[in-house]
Formats: sequence, C-alpha cells, structure tokens
Amino acid sequence: MTIPSDVDDVRPARRTSWLIGLATLGSAVAGVFALLAALFAFASVQWEAVGVCLIAAGIAFGALANALLRR
Repeated sequence: MTIPSDVDDVRPARRTSWLIGLATLGSAVAGVFALLAALFAFASVQWEAVGVCLIAAGIAFGALANALLRR
C-alpha cells in the first residue's frame, strides 16, 4: 500500500512543530529570567549587570517577536 505524496509533505512540518514551540517557550522564559536578573541587579546597585541583563532580555524578546510575527 502506498501513501499519497500530499501526506508525506505534511509529516515533516508536524515533526518539527514541537521544536518551534520549544524554541518559542525557551525564548520567553529566557527573557523573563533576564528581566528578573536585571531587577535584582538594580536592587543591588550593579549597573553593568543591569545593562547586560536588559540587553539579554531585549535579544530574547526580539527573537521571540521575530519568530511569532514572521510571515
């Protein structure tokens, strides 16, 4: 029994959809943790650490926005 070719085209997308979801979740979690780390660094008056954490949060949320809003 042969499988139609249109079914074969759908399966690779389903196989990689969990990877895209995992990358999206990981980017969101990294951004939230970076913001929390910036908050704690701000409370302990470590200005360089605040800047680095905010840069990391910006990169994480930027990658998330790029993944979600790309057509």
